[in-house]
Amino acid sequence: MQGGAAEDLVHLKQVGQAIDICNKETPSKRQKEELVKPPLDVLRVEDELFISPSVDAALLRARELFASSVALPIAWLHLDANVESSRTRKHERVKEGAQSVCRLQETFRCKPLDRYFLLWSFFAEEEFYLLSLPLLFWCGDYRFARHMTYVVCFGLVWGNLLKDVFRLPRPRNVNSKVWVPSSASQIDSTACRDFGFPSTHAMNSVSNAIFAVLYGFYHGTAISGGLLGLLAGCWIFSVSFGRLYLGVHSPMDVKGGMILGLVVALLVYNLANAFDDFMLGTPYAAFLLAAFASFVLVLNPQPRPMTPTFLQNCTCCGLILGCAIGFRMESQRRTASAFQTEPVQSVAAAALRVVIGFSILLLARLVLKSCFTSLLRLVGLEPNPGKPVPRSEVEGPEGCRQEIKGWELFAAAVLKTSVYTSMAWTIVCGAPAIFHMLGIPCAMNG
Repeated sequence: MQGGAAEDLVHLKQVGQAIDICNKETPSKRQKEELVKPPLDVLRVEDELFISPSVDAALLRARELFASSVALPIAWLHLDANVESSRTRKHERVKEGAQSVCRLQETFRCKPLDRYFLLWSFFAEEEFYLLSLPLLFWCGDYRFARHMTYVVCFGLVWGNLLKDVFRLPRPRNVNSKVWVPSSASQIDSTACRDFGFPSTHAMNSVSNAIFAVLYGFYHGTAISGGLLGLLAGCWIFSVSFGRLYLGVHSPMDVKGGMILGLVVALLVYNLANAFDDFMLGTPYAAFLLAAFASFVLVLNPQPRPMTPTFLQNCTCCGLILGCAIGFRMESQRRTASAFQTEPVQSVAAAALRVVIGFSILLLARLVLKSCFTSLLRLVGLEPNPGKPVPRSEVEGPEGCRQEIKGWELFAAAVLKTSVYTSMAWTIVCGAPAIFHMLGIPCAMNG
């Protein structure tokens, strides 16, 4: 499946050409091929009645209006009358950009740079954030870690919404001469199956770096201003230019992502404290935030064939929700006299918090996923649809032809959102409570 194909029909044809899973050979005939469960976004969603004809029609209309409200300002900024005309014009720019990418690769490509930019692409992936942000919460700056979580997740949600509205291809899908390393899809959390504009890697590189610089200047940091700016510039260049070098984005994708990243950094920097006050001072703030997250996910564009962006947005909304709720609960807990304890600032204590914290996270993920899966199955929903198939059917150009129902996709979304909400709460509130009981409390500076 190529979620960023030049046209949706090309994408659909690739999926339709796949071998029907019902007619596949038995495992005994394919002993050398590993059976794997295909990602949900490579499965076709069955067209079915979701609730009722009238409700389904209203939901579809609401999604169209929501998509327009998200993307129309971007189209107007480019002096386009509507989203469709903007998409048509940008599609031509992708073709021009693909030629620029080819020229860039012909000029600069070499093995050391291949490795360098592949390495830097990891620093805008989900795995990197799930490793680094807990360290910041437990051993670094609690407030910076929380606000950076909002920067990363809000940027990804916004960028993914725009991707599924504009539906613009990646350079390789319009020009076969564009080189893309085989390992790029393995490092990319979406395996490059989503659309191209905007580049969320470039967006995150700018939003993270600019926010870190602004935060450092305002709150003070052990790193000097000049060095911090130099590190930020290196981060932005290495990730953003790397998207062009690796052939996974056009110049327009990267430019759009960088501009949006600047907007995200400024928005979160100016609104994060107000959001903290809202979470601490508003009754039922958690329920209001959960309702808003559900609203965004329900109205999230649903392109067919699917792309990985919807389930990634479920992850991001869950992380924002769990982080905000955990912050409120941890703040309330620490105001109690019983928890007025000075944090233990030592290398040994920090190392112990890291080992214990990640052990708690791994255990929590296993338990939470199992519990939520059982609960969903108890009410008749299957959150893990799809049958195991040979790996070649998933990774090959033909894709994997299986169908899932709309309610199964809904269950998968509920599972992912719930698990990541719980994991974020564990990082922000659950693990610090355990650290306190063990006598190695971490700091909380706001």
